[in-house]
Amino acid sequence: MMKYTCSKWSLAVGLLLKASHVSCDSIEFGIYTKVPEAAAALETNNNGILQEAIAVVSDVVSSETSNRTDFEIASPLSQQAARKYLLETVYEEKDFVNQDGQVPPYWEHRNVSNETEIHTMGPCYMPNEITAENWRQLILQNEHHDDKFEYSDVNPLYQDANDNDLSNMCRPSFVIIGAGKTGTSSLYQYLVGHPKVLPAKNKQVDYYRYHSENTMKWYLSNFPRAQDFLSSGALMTGEASPGYQPYPKIAHMLGHRMQTFANSGQHLPKRSPRIISIGRNPLERSYSSYNYNYRDPLIKKLREEDEKLDIYHDDEWYMQHRIFSFEQMVQAELHVLRECLLTSLGEERTFEVYSNEEWAVPIFERRRQLGQAPLIDIETCYGDVVSDAIPRRQWTQLVQDYPEKIINVPKLHVVQSMVGRSLYTLPLEWWYELYPKDELYLVCNEELKHDTANTVSKVSDFLGLPRFDFTEVTSKGHYNVGKNVGYNTPTQMPVDSNSPAPAASSIPISIELKLQYEEFVRPFNERLFELTGKRCNW
Repeated sequence: MMKYTCSKWSLAVGLLLKASHVSCDSIEFGIYTKVPEAAAALETNNNGILQEAIAVVSDVVSSETSNRTDFEIASPLSQQAARKYLLETVYEEKDFVNQDGQVPPYWEHRNVSNETEIHTMGPCYMPNEITAENWRQLILQNEHHDDKFEYSDVNPLYQDANDNDLSNMCRPSFVIIGAGKTGTSSLYQYLVGHPKVLPAKNKQVDYYRYHSENTMKWYLSNFPRAQDFLSSGALMTGEASPGYQPYPKIAHMLGHRMQTFANSGQHLPKRSPRIISIGRNPLERSYSSYNYNYRDPLIKKLREEDEKLDIYHDDEWYMQHRIFSFEQMVQAELHVLRECLLTSLGEERTFEVYSNEEWAVPIFERRRQLGQAPLIDIETCYGDVVSDAIPRRQWTQLVQDYPEKIINVPKLHVVQSMVGRSLYTLPLEWWYELYPKDELYLVCNEELKHDTANTVSKVSDFLGLPRFDFTEVTSKGHYNVGKNVGYNTPTQMPVDSNSPAPAASSIPISIELKLQYEEFVRPFNERLFELTGKRCNW
């Protein structure tokens, strides 16, 4: 049994009718006229009607039952509902609305209870020992000035799938999904320079790509704890894993797991992080990927092997005798992509892969009925293995013509798709099918490069963060530029590169092939601009 004083009885009447379906005759106070009207309104899920219904009951109660001192709520269901609406409001959406009317993810709904069942604060699950008394004040007043945060320790080797204790853990409010070699490291480091944003343990968590067999508790252990949110006044944290964007199954998994996770009843609202993608001049991105994932690591490996034998060569020697040129790799891949994307092959392969996925079939059918371009998983265009010496069919002729050169490198899934991963619209069309359009945001790399502070401010506004001058943060330079430090290594300090990424005009490729490349990618660029409502300068 729970008792509420007269001052809160008016709310309790409406909740009692809603949760316990108690008839008016069982209420002893003689307010038979307007209570049914309130109960009927409460049957809807409209918050405005709910508030109106509460007001109706309040008027009746104040005039006819002011002499009552308390009343009991007998039903467990009504007790649970009453907790939510009767306890003092900790914060409301209006507390965190920014200058553009945007609210940070997970702060859209008021928090009205510090009860265990709904013990959340924005994106965080609050420990029982922290009361809700001053959450709002701490978040609004505090700011972080260093990166000395603690992270939960969850060993993936000793995970309990049934362990739902998420106390002190926080969810990411944004995920930068890609594309690789477009500036994801720089954008991430700039965003965590905002005083209301905390960094993840590693910028690139890669949970949905390489660690999805682990529990969500393991995933959340990569983000700062709730106590850090309070002490630093943070509104959000996030991650940047550029390996997410190319894969439709990750687009589904990310949203599905966050939504299913929410349905555990442990928190409100049921939503996913906001999704950010970066697009870059396709030819520039392809060449950057060629250097980062193929040429540079292969030269490093070959040089280390040769030096053990006291053999020394310069880069040019390796390029001439051991490594395929960028032009050769592009020619080989364009042949495969034309075969896949300019015929029905890509559509057929994609449907074969996803026709048994319950989440994908309705999307295929809806797009067919609307006459929209079919969804294509670009990865289905690749992967045909010929032999150990020829790990992908697209390189058959190259290996036969230049048997002394090396193609079998560790990151084949990236090297094979240097052009394909620059067709940004193909993977993003899946993401836009699975998420509300107003929760996805495209950044043009040239804007991030040449108008950095203003561009980051626009992303910050999209995330619902309060206005902040990023000039000092962005003046430190770009991050992870031209350095092969590995996808899973966060760049803590900006790299002052003396050899910036070349513009498309200086990339070592013949004019003829450059024109072929640009002609091939142009229609995909136009689809991207139409999809996102944003036009980049390429």
